[in-house]
Amino acid sequence: MASTVPNNKNGGRKKGHKFKSLLVWQYLLKNTDENHAVASKDIIDYLDAYGIAADRHSISRDIQELQELFEKDYDADVDERDRLRYEIVYDTHLKGYKVVSRPYEFGELRLLAECINSAKFLTENQADHLKEMISEFCSGPQAEELQNEVYLIGRVKTENKTVMSSILKLNDAIKQDKKVSFKYLKYTIQNKGEQVERRRGNKYVVSPFRLLINEGNYYLLAYDSKKQDTVTFRIDRMKGTEIEDEQREGHEVFAEIDMSTYTQRVFSMFGGEEKRVSIRFQNHLLDSAIERFGTSKDVFYMVDDDRHFIVSTNVEISDQFFAWICGFRKRAKIVSPPEVVESMKQFLNDVYGRYEGE
Repeated sequence: MASTVPNNKNGGRKKGHKFKSLLVWQYLLKNTDENHAVASKDIIDYLDAYGIAADRHSISRDIQELQELFEKDYDADVDERDRLRYEIVYDTHLKGYKVVSRPYEFGELRLLAECINSAKFLTENQADHLKEMISEFCSGPQAEELQNEVYLIGRVKTENKTVMSSILKLNDAIKQDKKVSFKYLKYTIQNKGEQVERRRGNKYVVSPFRLLINEGNYYLLAYDSKKQDTVTFRIDRMKGTEIEDEQREGHEVFAEIDMSTYTQRVFSMFGGEEKRVSIRFQNHLLDSAIERFGTSKDVFYMVDDDRHFIVSTNVEISDQFFAWICGFRKRAKIVSPPEVVESMKQFLNDVYGRYEGE
């Protein structure tokens, strides 16, 4: 008598069983890491919620098949991004299975979360959403640890919810070689809780060229045709950003900019007339000088005596630059050119005069 074969499209497997290995893998990813493991019974209970029956032997087979897939020898022409870089082991101490190797180390994910928290151009909700996305790459216990550990004291977040859309439009405008328009916001002493529009609501129209991040803020570096000069805008202060049907201008100006030295001058000293300046520092301030001015070919460091060195660099001369020098008190001094030294003296006299009669 011929045996009968079940008329089953799944080849005899019960409904849902073709997804069993995938569900086992999903459970391991979400609930295990180097310090957390799950027992076969935990996985069986999880599968039961999907109406899939299993025992510890079938779970063991599923995990073995998954591990064999991860250990597969790939052809040389397989892209590195397509390789499965995971490892599942049985921990005899924790008495359960755990994923011990992932494409991203938890320390790397924690660093990304810290960067998100330090970004002042993101709202609290946007930052939380991005951290939730990062949490998808680690286990549940690690995700909880990530949320609890990453906390930045004193970081003021923006209230502008349109920052992300502004960034997308600015990038598109740069790709399309188009100008952009937007309204620019500011605080007033009358209403410190809400920003108002500059220029009585009239729009700015500029040629966007670069997006930059400095000290937690996102900036647009653009060319202003009316000023015939480069300008910088905080993106979290931009409102109603739109791409204009007008070609960008200022290509020649930006082609001549050394971005590394330009950003150091503009963001460090808040703008002003550029001059070549020599500053004398005590030796222990070398780290501070290098962090401020960098080590490009246009910046020169030289020994002055046993206790001092001199740095010569291009600086945007401004009150902020003079105030930065004052922060070192007697440990730093502008030595040339003479006109900048005189401007520094005038700055100090103005500050002294402000307090002299009080």
